[in-house]
Amino acid sequence: MLKLSMPRSTGGLLGLSSALLLAVSACTPGRAQEQASPDMSAAIQKMQSLDGWRGYLDVHKAVDKPRELAGGPVTIKLTQDAGGVFVGLPDHRRRDPIVFGPADMPRHYAGTPGITGAPPPMWQAAAGGGQETKPLTPFGDKHIVLPDGKLTIEAVDATATDAATTDDKVMFHASWKDKAGNTYEVKCCAKLAAHGLEYPTFGGVATNVILHGNSGIGTPLMPTEFTYFAFWGFGEVDMNGKTLDKPRLIHGMLTEYVRGQDYKLANDEGVTPQRLQFHLMVPPFKPDMEHGVFAHAPVHTGFKLPNGKEMPFWHVMFETLDFQSHRG
Repeated sequence: MLKLSMPRSTGGLLGLSSALLLAVSACTPGRAQEQASPDMSAAIQKMQSLDGWRGYLDVHKAVDKPRELAGGPVTIKLTQDAGGVFVGLPDHRRRDPIVFGPADMPRHYAGTPGITGAPPPMWQAAAGGGQETKPLTPFGDKHIVLPDGKLTIEAVDATATDAATTDDKVMFHASWKDKAGNTYEVKCCAKLAAHGLEYPTFGGVATNVILHGNSGIGTPLMPTEFTYFAFWGFGEVDMNGKTLDKPRLIHGMLTEYVRGQDYKLANDEGVTPQRLQFHLMVPPFKPDMEHGVFAHAPVHTGFKLPNGKEMPFWHVMFETLDFQSHRG
């Protein structure tokens, strides 16, 4: 793991502001190709060194015979055969004060900015009050609806914890089209993330857990959400039958409904527990296995944004779902 000096107080954290502003801007989709300066890299490494999961992950990553899930394996089947998909666009994320705490005692600032942490310099005043992220993120209100969404998932959650090996399994295929008729696909997972880097992955597949938000698992920019099924693995991003980017980290999860009126991404108080939706995320980061952290790396999606630039991630929601699960 990284061996870096750490700030001894919130004051020390805020003292990183200037460098972190640069670091955060480097993770903005519009600046995806810029080379990180030494100050920028040092600021990101400082935040990564504060990640609270390091001890837990270090003792699990070499386990070669992990224990089985209590009660035995869970088999999952999830499909969408027709209907549209909701595609998230780069946007500012509104700050949830319940999740992130008051300004003088911030929470969830450690880890790679944008994928695990959201440090104080990442926030700015929002129109109408409150705060929002300074950089654009995959986790905002802006979205489009695209047609012909299809989803097929067959998965097994067998391994209980992070480890060097796993008996978890995922077969994942998702596709949708744009209005010009181009077909986009994401396929996974010849290889699962048997152990996490900045947070646990439970062997690659997890069932019946709470993720994101206040959980400390995954980005806090998403609401805290009960998750019936989730996976982390490595796959490919295709367009019109051609592979554009591989291997990419692929994350999917079936959760409580976290969108509100006009499809705005909810804060924790706006989650709808009785409804379900499936989220596909191909983040603009890649794992740095040597250091146990994430590095910024835009996804080659092939999809053009209105400004002519390429979408640097996929965040796609499926909602016309058939979900089945059983033990054994």
